[in-house]
This record gives sequence, structure tokens and C-alpha cells, in this order.
Amino acid sequence: MSQIKDIEENIQEESTEITHPETLSVWGLAWPPIVGNLLFASVGVISIKAVGTLGAEAVAAVGTGQRMVWVFQALLMAVMTGTTALVARAVGSKNMIEAAHVTRLAIGVSIALSLITTLVIVLFAEKFIGIFGLDPVAQELAVTYLTISILFIPFMAIGMVIGAALRAAGDVKTPMYIGIFTNIIAIYLLLGLVNGQYGMPKLGILGAALAMGISFTIGAAIQLYLWLANKLVVPLGKAGSFTKERLRQLITISYPAGIESFVFQFGMLSFFWIVAMYGTEEVAAYNIGVNILMLSFILGNGFSVAAATLSGQFLGASDPVAAYKSGYQAAGMTMLAMSLSGLLLAFFAEPIAWFFIQDEEVVKFAVIFVWIFAMAQPFMALEFSLGSTLRGAGDTRSPLVITIIGLLIIRVPIAFLLYYLEMPVQWIFATLIIDYFVKGILLITRYRSKRWMKVLKTSS
Repeated sequence: MSQIKDIEENIQEESTEITHPETLSVWGLAWPPIVGNLLFASVGVISIKAVGTLGAEAVAAVGTGQRMVWVFQALLMAVMTGTTALVARAVGSKNMIEAAHVTRLAIGVSIALSLITTLVIVLFAEKFIGIFGLDPVAQELAVTYLTISILFIPFMAIGMVIGAALRAAGDVKTPMYIGIFTNIIAIYLLLGLVNGQYGMPKLGILGAALAMGISFTIGAAIQLYLWLANKLVVPLGKAGSFTKERLRQLITISYPAGIESFVFQFGMLSFFWIVAMYGTEEVAAYNIGVNILMLSFILGNGFSVAAATLSGQFLGASDPVAAYKSGYQAAGMTMLAMSLSGLLLAFFAEPIAWFFIQDEEVVKFAVIFVWIFAMAQPFMALEFSLGSTLRGAGDTRSPLVITIIGLLIIRVPIAFLLYYLEMPVQWIFATLIIDYFVKGILLITRYRSKRWMKVLKTSS
């Protein structure tokens, strides 16, 4: 009877409808993540707007707390990178059973890592926030935001991995629909819990952290239910996912991506620390400027999903020519979209900044930052597109090396030197352009070599 059951499960898994690489397109894979992330960005805007009523200290605190959460999410992002590469490769070779095995393994690994991360942050949150030298009020608020936010990471980890597996399999609409629902809940809770609307208690910073955590935990629960009910394009699979060879493949791809994420977040924190030495207004302006440019980042993220999925699936289907062509298509579309959106946002930076906060000094610095960052968008687009193409193919070491060069060897040292020379904060912002320009050139060089196509060796 058990053998018959296994055969039935195999038939069910193999008959699951999948989207093969030849039916995919850059725009077809990019637009659902863009739509979903646009609403996610609106959540960020509403979060800053709601917290902005509490003052510059609150804005600085949320921005600082969010950055610390992103640092410790680096491990989860690494697992997602490995999941994307292996699932896309399996789907391209029409092996949905292997895709299911990879997903199960990745979920187990991500849960273990997220639990460790949560414990570390809960124990040392005050020391982590203390490195930024915020004023006492902002320091206390940031510790509160970080401590509460991180408690939801283990739940969110599950949804992050399932979402990565679905996108790698070509199903970008299911995560979009779940994301839309999740973000609507987040907006409702933010408006209610931060300033005490809709009959909810006024919790301030605590409310902002709870709103984000609760809403995205609900989204993860929906994804988990659909996966356990075998209603997703990536099937549930069965026992046998945790093999040494599969774990080795996941680690081989993931650990450089994990190191890259830590390098990136360490570099960003170092850069943020330099900005913080100028004062609370500069920190608040930096946070608001990043949120103003969120539309451009969203477009880049959407195309990065397409680039990674296409390169992985085409290589899985033994079609390197199509994989190479898809990367260039993604790069061209990403550069156009991010450049135009960055320029548009720069023109309207001042009224948007006033929407976030009624502080003339903060608005002045935010507008300067947006204009400088807008000039870096074409080069930043190459990191989103070509970098994701390499990662989708399993080449995670090259982006790591390039990130180290651009961020740690160029941007942060130059920014610190400028601070030491007592240059205005806008000079610190301008180091972004040099960073992304150098990384763009290095990514093009690596991409044109075509060596990234032969990095990942699969046994499936």
C-alpha cells in the first residue's frame, strides 16, 4: 500500500502545472513583483508618515531599527538566493520533485537560522543600537522597535522561502496576491496602532513594529497553508529532502550570498554611522530620502526576480544562449525604468519630503540626497539586473567580490575621509555614485565573460 501511495504522490507532483522557461519573459516575470512591492512601498511611506508625527527622533529610530533587522535578515536572504537558483534550475529541467525537496530543505534551514538570529538580537539589542550614537530618546525608541520587530522573523522566514521558490518556478502572481492582502492589513494596523485610530490603542513606535510583524506573519501563514495543502506550483513533496548532497548545494550557493548580505549591511551601517555623526536631522533626511526613492528600488527588485528566474531556468533547460540574452534584456529594461523613475522622483522630492515631515532642515537634506541618488540609478540598475542574473545561475561569489570592492573598499573609506575633512553631508551622499559606477563596470565585465554559466553543478 505504501508503494502505491508513493506512486500516486509522484504522479501528482509531476503533473503539477509549471511554467517552462520558453514561455517566460522579462516583463511577464517582473510586473507582479513590481505591483506587489509598490503596495509594500506604500506601507513604508505610511509608516514613516505615521511615525513622522512623533518627531525626527521617532523617524531616526525606526530607520535605525529597520537597518538592524535587515542586517540579521542577511542569513535568510542567503537561503532565498540558494533556493531561487536550485528551484529555477530544477524547474527548467522539468524536475518538480527536486524543486519540492529544495523548498522543504530551505524552509528547515531558514527556521533554524531565524531562531538563532532572534535570540541574539533580543539579548544584545541595546548594544547594537548603541553603536550609532543616537540621542537618548531616539536610542530608546530604536531599541524598542528592533526588539519587537525581530520576534516575528522566524514566522516571516517561512513565507520568504516559499515566496522565493514560487517566483523561481515562474509563479510570480501568487506571492503578489498574498502580498497585496498582507500590505492592506499592514496599512490598517499602522494607521490604527501608531496614532490610536479605528478604536485601537495609541502605541507609537511599538505600534509600528507590531503592525509590520503581525501583518507579514499573517501572509506567511497563508503561504504555509497553501503549500501544506499542495495548492502551489511547487508541490509539498515528501520525506527525503535532507540529503548531504542537496544541503551541500544549498550551502555552496547560499554562503557567498550570505557573506555578501552581511558585507552589504555592514557597509550600509558604516555609511549610516558616518551620516549619523552629522546629527539627527541628517539621519532622518537619509531615511526619508530612501523612502522617496522606493519606487525606483521596487522596479529594480521586480526585474531582479525576472533576471534570476530566467537565467536559472534557461540553464536548467540547457539553453545558455537564451540565458545570456535574457540577462541583457533585463539589464536594459531595468536601467530605463530606474533612470526615469529616479529622475521623476527627484523633480518632486521637496513636496514629497514635506509630506513625510514638517521640518525644514530635514527636508533640505532629504532633497539633496534624492537628487544625488537619482544620478546613481542607471548604475544601480546593473546591480539589480546583472547581479541577479549571476545569482540565479548559481554564481554568488562574483557579486560578493564586487560588493566588497564597491562598498567597503571605495564608498565607506571615501565617505569617512570626507567626514574627517569636515566636508558637508552632501559630499558623503555623493560617494554613492562612485560606488555604483565601479560595481556596474565590474558586473558587465563578469557577465560578458560567460564563466558564470558553468559555476553551478547539479546532480538532479
